Amino acid sequence: MTPPLPRHLRRDMPTRAAYSSDASVYRRVPAAIVEPESVDDIRTAVVYAQSRGWPIIARGGGSSVAGNAIGDGLIIDTSRHFNRIMSIDPEARTATVEPGVVCDQLRDAAATFGLTYGPDPSTHSRCTIGGMAANNACGSHSVAYGTSADNLVAVTLLLADGREVQFTAKGCDDPGIDAQLRKLAADNRDLIAAELGRFPRQVSGYGLHYLASDAAKAIAGSEGTLGIITQLTVSLVEKPHHTALAVLAFDTVFDAARAAVRALLPGVATVEGMGGDLLAALRSKNGQEHAGEMLPGGEKAGGWLFCETSGATLAEALALAQTVTDECAPTDSLIVSDPKQMRELWWIREASAGLVTRLPDGSEAWPSWEDSAVPPEHLADYLRDLYALMEKHGLRGIPFGHFGEGCVHVRISFDFSTDEGVRVFRQFMEDAAVLVTSYGGSLSGEHGDGRARSELLGHMYSPEMLALFQQFKAIFDPTRVFNPGVLVDPDAVTQGIRLDQGQRSLEITPIHALSHDQGSLINAVNRCVGVSACRSASDAMCPTFQLTGDELDSTRGRARVLSEVFRGESVDVDDAIEALDLCLSCKACASECPVNVDMATYKAELLHHRYDKRRRPMAHYVMGWLPISAFLMQKIPGAARLVNAVFGVPRLARTVATVAGLDAGRPLIRFANTPLRRWSKKRAHTGGGSRVVLWPDTFNSSLDTGASTAAVEVLERLGFDVIIPREFVCCGLTWHSTGQLTTARKVLRHSARVMRPYLDEGLPVIGLEPSCTVMLQREATELSDDVDVARLSAAVIPFADVIAPRITELVEEGLLEAGNLSVLTQVHCHERSLGTPENTSALLDALGINEEQIQTGCCGLAGNWGFEKGHAEMSFQLGERELFPRVRATEGDVLADGFSCRTHIEQGTGAQAKHAAELVLDALVRAGRQKPIEPLSFRARLF
Repeated sequence: MTPPLPRHLRRDMPTRAAYSSDASVYRRVPAAIVEPESVDDIRTAVVYAQSRGWPIIARGGGSSVAGNAIGDGLIIDTSRHFNRIMSIDPEARTATVEPGVVCDQLRDAAATFGLTYGPDPSTHSRCTIGGMAANNACGSHSVAYGTSADNLVAVTLLLADGREVQFTAKGCDDPGIDAQLRKLAADNRDLIAAELGRFPRQVSGYGLHYLASDAAKAIAGSEGTLGIITQLTVSLVEKPHHTALAVLAFDTVFDAARAAVRALLPGVATVEGMGGDLLAALRSKNGQEHAGEMLPGGEKAGGWLFCETSGATLAEALALAQTVTDECAPTDSLIVSDPKQMRELWWIREASAGLVTRLPDGSEAWPSWEDSAVPPEHLADYLRDLYALMEKHGLRGIPFGHFGEGCVHVRISFDFSTDEGVRVFRQFMEDAAVLVTSYGGSLSGEHGDGRARSELLGHMYSPEMLALFQQFKAIFDPTRVFNPGVLVDPDAVTQGIRLDQGQRSLEITPIHALSHDQGSLINAVNRCVGVSACRSASDAMCPTFQLTGDELDSTRGRARVLSEVFRGESVDVDDAIEALDLCLSCKACASECPVNVDMATYKAELLHHRYDKRRRPMAHYVMGWLPISAFLMQKIPGAARLVNAVFGVPRLARTVATVAGLDAGRPLIRFANTPLRRWSKKRAHTGGGSRVVLWPDTFNSSLDTGASTAAVEVLERLGFDVIIPREFVCCGLTWHSTGQLTTARKVLRHSARVMRPYLDEGLPVIGLEPSCTVMLQREATELSDDVDVARLSAAVIPFADVIAPRITELVEEGLLEAGNLSVLTQVHCHERSLGTPENTSALLDALGINEEQIQTGCCGLAGNWGFEKGHAEMSFQLGERELFPRVRATEGDVLADGFSCRTHIEQGTGAQAKHAAELVLDALVRAGRQKPIEPLSFRARLF
């Protein structure tokens, strides 16, 4: 009898490609994925997989760095639907959860009771409790709260035969399994005592040393090889009343490692370490050129310790931080207690896993020897020897990790693209296993052994212990269907590396220079190491994933699909375009991803490759060529009024949208009856001071001119002489977002030639539309090596960057009175990612306007994306995440510098959002500032 199909079973190639890797260097294309909602769904899936002869792999957030969460059989992903918090018992300080609950989700829920979940790996915003238990994750606060095993109260497993069995401190509720486990522990008491549980971070292998005292804890770290976790009860701890953070700088990372033991005082919750090269790696990251300036010691420091202290009062926490500082004798130090400062500093440490995958010179570094651990008193000597071993093999890496417990994370410059590079990788792994064992250490200090290190367990454990591991697995999984290749009968460390030569079977020659990736689109896509920051609910990346919860809609999932395209085996370009259809090109990943994966650029390149010299979707022509059609419409008297009249008739508008390949569920845009250039030509010229050029972007010059006319008035009242180019100029954004890259480059070159006279004068070019400004400042020089394009790019400056200092001067000089107003700001996604929104905030602050910002990033329209067929419904859903409800509730003004944002707000709520230029004009009018103000030496200071 054929078993029933599981619910939510997915076998399409793009989805399978998205699950082909985790945060490791390994690749396994699964046969299928299932996203269960219940235990019955999992049971059905397990039966179905066995009927097909598929191995079974459990997966949570997929943030495993050792290849624990991949396989060529059935992936059971509990993160999307099987993720409920069943109960929290504040008296017992426990929580019972389904395995797909994200760590931060549980911590937020526990915070209501003044409690938290202790383990907090750097991926706490997206890793799941089930995955943490399976890999025995720990995190920064492990010196206080221990490992996931230490915090596991009870765990339920679903076995291959469909039974659910529960483990607690008392044992297993299945008498047969319980008896076998007790016998295994009793018969091998001396062997277990000699080889296991020697120090807290000895995580490699199975935790058999827990069997005698707490069977539940023995399931932790089993890496999905025993069964599928269906429920967990975990312990909670009291949140500290007050905390402080001491950041200690040392001459070398070895000095930091040696001092870590001295920092282990009562009340110290973290003793985290980083190597000095990390600062250089951080500053090589897009948009982080000045990051890390808070770190004591600056560029001279060779290493740091992050020591968080707690106390009943803030004074106690600060006093302990000073005691730790005195005890460790750093070369420089910083003690902070302000939550914002602490978050900024912790971000550096938590982003390390992604940051150090790119070394300061831009070369790649990879996990595998990822989280080895030694007793902390040996850490400095082990680190020194590890550096020497890397040098011996011609490798480099930047260490960071949990120095207080002797656990070191490091990403190393392995070369997987050549046979010699793979040989060096294997030899290094063997030598490193011997090295860490010589210090009484562990191949893994957290996150498990996976496919990265299971083969090397023979260096650490005796043959008798390895045989005992085999017996332990057989008690649960005698047919070995769960996560084969891990821990028992392991895969070779070189088997199935995803970065091998086969990944370069198809090369797509990019139009972008991709200057940070040696001009290779494959190298660019390989930036994604899978740390899965794109799955975090707290960031702007990735909007559609936050809405759907579908791995395929995450930036990582899309990168995995593109990687499979380059292999040319099973995923073609059309599959990839379909998979990237819900990418908004919002650019959030370009900054929020720790390694600057820029999916908007990769999507543009893919669209260019697919449709080069081929017929495109109609929406590409309609939306991509909008700047030309809008400019030409200005030349025809009455054209805008006629088009607007047609668009105003619902039936005609729907017909137009359908023919144009647009979504009939969204109102069409309107054209300005009086475009900017015509308005400017007719009005009296009041400027006369420093000359500036206002960039006449399509959106603010031809569609909604309120922002541009206000900007002209503001600039003139502040003493500037405003020039508006009469010829057609454009940044090329709409062609770029639709993948018409050669046209975008031509448009840029044309625009730069038009602007040449102004550039020759050295005039600044003021941008109003954030997406256009970012396109000119950031993207233009990657698309074109034209000298004039480079000059134009360097001349562009956002409106707020020009105005904020001047308004501040006026207020300070008493020439302009600050108000007492409030505004809700929707920062344009491109500006948030790659621009300078802080200058708009400074402008509002100078005007006395209290600002609150929307935190969810992209508004949901995303330029042409929200108008394209099939996108309108999701576009409005994205607006409903936060933007629309808060706009409806606000009593003050709504600020949105982006035309798309203002359009989406109006269509979703009926509210009329304003550009910053309109708010400034309102303030100047209220102050009676009609005549130009002498600009003093402002222009010289600014430009």
